[in-house]
Amino acid sequence: MSKQVNLLIGQVPESQVNEWKSKYSLGIYAVEVNGHIGYFKNPGRNEMNCAMSKADKDKALAIYEELSSLTFIGGSEEVLKNDQMFIGVCQELKVKLDGKKARLVNL
Repeated sequence: MSKQVNLLIGQVPESQVNEWKSKYSLGIYAVEVNGHIGYFKNPGRNEMNCAMSKADKDKALAIYEELSSLTFIGGSEEVLKNDQMFIGVCQELKVKLDGKKARLVNL
């Protein structure tokens, strides 16, 4: 009896994930939504600058659209095209926009 493996739409083999890990020094991550998976590289300063340049109070999602398009490396493009899925992706991208937590130390 063989074990059935349920793959997500856009899921890549572990060998591809390992290749991306070695290629992108800041690391990679995946976002799963509604049976789909998209792979992204962690943003660097340049990607963050480009994304933040899209900031506009009348287009609140523009930053996320820019950041996702700059950092998407593979998987199901539907996570970027489908409005409902993209909203889920945005919630995770917000974590990346927040960056590493720092602490101010007065000396």
